[in-house]
Order: sequence, then C-alpha cells, then structure tokens
Amino acid sequence: MPLSIKDIIKLIKKCQKYYNVFVNFSGGRHSLVVLHLALKALREVKAIYIDTTITLPECNQYVNEVCDRWGVELITLKREDIDFWDLVTKWGFPHRRFRWCMREFKSTPLRMFNDYTDERCLHLTGVTLNESNDRKRVYSIRGMLHFNANIHSYVLHPILYWDERMVDRYIKKYGLPVNPCYSIYGREGNCYYCPFITDKDYYLKLSERHPSLFKKIVEAEMSMKKGGAAIYLGRGKRLHIKDLVLK
Repeated sequence: MPLSIKDIIKLIKKCQKYYNVFVNFSGGRHSLVVLHLALKALREVKAIYIDTTITLPECNQYVNEVCDRWGVELITLKREDIDFWDLVTKWGFPHRRFRWCMREFKSTPLRMFNDYTDERCLHLTGVTLNESNDRKRVYSIRGMLHFNANIHSYVLHPILYWDERMVDRYIKKYGLPVNPCYSIYGREGNCYYCPFITDKDYYLKLSERHPSLFKKIVEAEMSMKKGGAAIYLGRGKRLHIKDLVLK
C-alpha cells in the first residue's frame, strides 16, 4: 500500500535521527518528487547526483539548476579513472544480461562515497514497482527499506508503491520543474546511450542536437566485429545505430 505524503515526511524525519540522509537525484521525475518530499521533511537536504560520464548536457544543467534554486547541497559523483567507451571496446556494449555500466558508473561511485564518509548513510531513491517487471520482482522482495551490499549503505524507497498517476498529481500539485529532456528526448537523459533505449527517433534526435555524442556510439559499433550490434530489439532483430542517418 502506498504511503501518504504525510507518512513519508514522518518517515524521512525519523530516518534522520539514525542516518546521514542523502537523496539520490538522477534528474528523473520520480527522484524529483522524493527530493521535494525531503525538503518538506528536513531543514537541510543533501542530494547525490551521479554523472555517468555519458549523461546528456541538458540533464547535468537541469540537476544543477534545480538544486541551486531549492537550496539543496549537491554532491556530484563521477568516475574520472575510467572511460565508458574504453570499457565498451573491452567488454562490448552493456546488455540486459551484463549491465556492467550500472556497476562501474553507478554502484561503484556510490560505494566509494559511502566508504569515504565513514558514517551510517541512508539513500532516498525514486524507485517505484511499476517501472518494470524486473523491478517489481526484485523490490517486492527487498521492500521499502533494505541494506544494499553493492553500495555499502541502507536504501529507502519512499514512493515504492506509488503509481504514475500519483507521481503526476504530486508534480502538478506543487508545480515541480520537470527535466526538459523528457519533452526533447522522451526520457530523463542520465545516459545518452542505453541498451534499453530502442526508439530510433531518440537516436535521430541525439544526432541532431549532439552529433559528437551520436558519433561515439557509431564509432564504437564500427570498431567491433560484424558491426557490433548494440541494441537487441527482440525476436532476433537488432538496431544498428550506424545505419541511422548522421546529420
């Protein structure tokens, strides 16, 4: 059963007594709601933003602007020791069965941060069950609060049982500024390449607005054997970004 706004605020306040609380703000709609709820609950809010090194510039700008406008302390984590495209050359493109990008560019920076702080950290996320069948299966077992061994920290998902209508109503009620990447690309833009993005129109839009970023995907495909099929569409079909028109 979804928690009410009042109950979430109470829960976040209670957590602050025992943990050093951070909001994992990705720039997405769900994490935006959680960030706003944290502002209602706490006097001072600290947000962690993970720059995956393949984040769209518009998303980076949006996150910085929101946190600056709301007076949120923003901590940006970014791997400087490795390059996403170097790892693509080494391991191939991430895919559904081997999402090494999550481990290297999201879990590892968070784990290193939590170990460095040497405190009991609690991360608030915008995860909801309805985002995918995989998340529903995993988080139905984990529940709203659990210890995440991958990042060495406790994690709380306050809107875990909210549906999209509840998220939309909250955003409209409080007039929250939504990431412009949604209207431009149809997604939040935390990664400009993702094996789960199978929409050709998205990549064409990327080629128009950021041809240099689009070119990186094409070059990576071309460097691999048999063209390096980047994205599996299902039923044996694959999407080759190199086959799209580079404008």
